[in-house]
Amino acid sequence: MTEIQVLAQQAQDINILYVEDEEDVREQTKMIFDMLFKNVDTAFDGLDAWQKYQNTQYDIVFTDISMPRMDGLELSRRIKEEDPMQKIVIVSAYNDSDYLLQAIELGVEGFLLKPIAIDKMVLVVKKLADSILAAKLMKDYRQKLEAEVEEKTKIIKKQVVTDKLTGLQNRFALNKVLENSENDNTLFLINIDNFESINLVYGYEYGDKVIVSLSKLLSKEITKESQLFYLGNDEFAILCNSSEDILMQYAKDLQKRIAKSFVEYKDHAITFTVTIAIAKDNEDLLKDAYVTLKEAKQQGKNSIKRYSKDLLIEKLQAQIQEYSPIIREAIDEKYVIPYFQAIVDNRTNKITKYECLARIVKGDTLYTPFLFINIAEQIGVIPEITKIMIDKSFQVFQHNSYSFSINITEIDLNNHYLQAYLRKKLQEYAIEPSRVVLEVLEGISVTGAKNSLEQLRELKEMGFKIAIDDFGAQNSNFERVHSMNVDFIKIDGSFVKNLATDPKSYSIVKTITDFAKSIGAEVIAEYVHSKEVYEIIEELGIEYSQGYYFSEPNKELINEI
Repeated sequence: MTEIQVLAQQAQDINILYVEDEEDVREQTKMIFDMLFKNVDTAFDGLDAWQKYQNTQYDIVFTDISMPRMDGLELSRRIKEEDPMQKIVIVSAYNDSDYLLQAIELGVEGFLLKPIAIDKMVLVVKKLADSILAAKLMKDYRQKLEAEVEEKTKIIKKQVVTDKLTGLQNRFALNKVLENSENDNTLFLINIDNFESINLVYGYEYGDKVIVSLSKLLSKEITKESQLFYLGNDEFAILCNSSEDILMQYAKDLQKRIAKSFVEYKDHAITFTVTIAIAKDNEDLLKDAYVTLKEAKQQGKNSIKRYSKDLLIEKLQAQIQEYSPIIREAIDEKYVIPYFQAIVDNRTNKITKYECLARIVKGDTLYTPFLFINIAEQIGVIPEITKIMIDKSFQVFQHNSYSFSINITEIDLNNHYLQAYLRKKLQEYAIEPSRVVLEVLEGISVTGAKNSLEQLRELKEMGFKIAIDDFGAQNSNFERVHSMNVDFIKIDGSFVKNLATDPKSYSIVKTITDFAKSIGAEVIAEYVHSKEVYEIIEELGIEYSQGYYFSEPNKELINEI
């Protein structure tokens, strides 16, 4: 194969424009170009070439210099201004250094003399062809790479918003839809009841089957106006435009269909129910749906609840927003102070103890624990309040011989600071630990962690007295209370205040009193509000009384009743 044939194969996909004003020369030269190039356009002068260049893309432009209307140098200048990378070869009958310099300044890629010698043309064309083909290969490679990147990007984007197990849109996708949505939407949040138990009993493989089964069932409920999402774990969401009157009915029908579905497991079927929360037309649909779901689950499994600002959780959030700044300021500025309520020894009819009750007092405004303790627990500042109460109570009782009680919580015990802090305050105020009663709610006798109970035993070993507060109000664990070796049991006031009128309350108080005596603990009756109640308390042999019959909580100690 000759060199021209090799070059012809290499250059067959290269498009050229040949510009020559002399027709004979143009025709003869075109014959040569046709041997090398598959596509050859010609122009009879610079202006004709410029017009063709505007409409067609060429790899190489061969142009004569001296032509009417527009010469080759002006054509080259215009082309280079439009596309600096365009390959241009000047063809001229004049071996003039001035023309050559001007061509070089324009940035042309070659210079051929007329008549064109084949060997010279081959050299110029081969050099340009190599460059053009290399550029085309690079362009093709880049386009292929960009196409692959675009395809992979699409896949990745789909993976980001798609759950792998179900193929449904995921939580990220739901958030995006909600962010960009301007319509009034309804969100159904669907939570599988007892899903953890399904995973535990049947295994995660069957838990996944339950998820896939439910995803298929819910997919059948989806219309053009609704979207289904799997939010992970045991939760699905349906976002749609639903009219007000069909919300509950839609949820009820959905619940019934789900309850009838099942997943086969060996020789029997796994059935399950769902709890559904509904939020509509709100700014933060997902948050409102979760608030509703939490309250729905507190009511029981397989329930349906619609969002309302009257939800207990919603009210709690409003209270947190209102009282959180007040509580934090009270802690920082020491507005938390103890109020003292007398505890009377029924055997001597004298005050021997006081309970220290937390209050927030700022100026003329008084906040009782009813308003702030639950909020303080939610925002995690109970230990700070307890420390203030310990410190201020110790300050007061260092100047007398009364015993006094301070309420502590399981949160305080979980923070593991009480022993060290109380030891420090005993030394600081020179108070005997036997004067201090630590009151804990009876719930700790049922749900208290082993570590919390051990701390109470250690505090008792340090000399502190331990009292179980509000006994009888919860699921009392008599065996656990017995093992705790408590010093006092405080009977919940809801039973004490009805002693004179309710036989059941009398029976409960008597039972608790008998139990306390059997384990060597003394009894304190709270909410003693009348002479009739007090007389029954004495009759039952209860050792101590506390209530408005004797005194309200006060900033100052009272010495006599």
